[in-house]
Amino acid sequence: MSEATHGRLAAASVCLLLAACGSLPDARPFADATGTWSASVKASGQALVDSLRDAGSVEPADKNAYEQDIKKFEEAWSARIKAAQGAVAYSSSIADVVAAAGETGQTVNKVADSLGALAGASGITLAGPTVSVVSDVAKFVGAQVAIVRVSRKLEDAVAQAQPAVESIAEHLVSESSQQLKPTLERTYKNIASGIKQQYEADSNFAAAVAKRLEQARADALKDPGKAGGLQELDRMLAAVGGRLKERDQRLDQAAASYKARLQLVNALSTTTLAWAAAHRDLAGAIRDKRKVNAAELQETIGDLRDLIKKVRAL
Repeated sequence: MSEATHGRLAAASVCLLLAACGSLPDARPFADATGTWSASVKASGQALVDSLRDAGSVEPADKNAYEQDIKKFEEAWSARIKAAQGAVAYSSSIADVVAAAGETGQTVNKVADSLGALAGASGITLAGPTVSVVSDVAKFVGAQVAIVRVSRKLEDAVAQAQPAVESIAEHLVSESSQQLKPTLERTYKNIASGIKQQYEADSNFAAAVAKRLEQARADALKDPGKAGGLQELDRMLAAVGGRLKERDQRLDQAAASYKARLQLVNALSTTTLAWAAAHRDLAGAIRDKRKVNAAELQETIGDLRDLIKKVRAL
């Protein structure tokens, strides 16, 4: 074998080895999508609070309770914003670690530390010297953080972080259902009750006239000479009918607004789970040395933005 041939074979072997090993992907698309999601979470909360305040201008049945519910909603949404900002910090940290392409213990520790910080930002207090009571989700996430910390490779660390990321996302979705949705329901019922109160006299009058009209029609069937009063009763009922139609339209609008707000909260849950799914793709991309795909997360963010516009237009 000639020296030149041997050299070409050696070079080819090196190329094959490098191709097999591959290089770590750019994790910035995941981090960028997370940043876009976080901004949308903040915008969603503002749109919902503004919508609730505008709806409150129709004088809810219990004004004080309505204002308290808006305050509770703002506080609950601020926790969602903090969690999303925690996801931004986590994703940026992972992107930096991947970009550094290191496989040291310090690299793995950074992943573990970032995961623990994400849990904290999401309202999950992990076990520690000053923590006496730890929730089940905190125990699970804490155990995963420990597993990540003893990983030997970056790809293993990010893969082991996935169960914790999914648990955190599910926790946030559960918190939304328990905190945000009941508050929206209370505000809707308060507004609906306030609308009904404004038309209560009209409703009572219409009910009384309808009862008299029913009796008058029965009397007219027996004695046609009594039919003269029917026309006047019909006129009275028609006069109040316009007011009741206005009431029903306002109630329909209140119901549609409530539905739109619920859709936005549900969309937040969808994007939260999509973020966890995007993290799963990130872990797979690091393992397989392929391009990161955050398209599904970006698509759900687009849906979230459309609903933000819908709520702002209420």
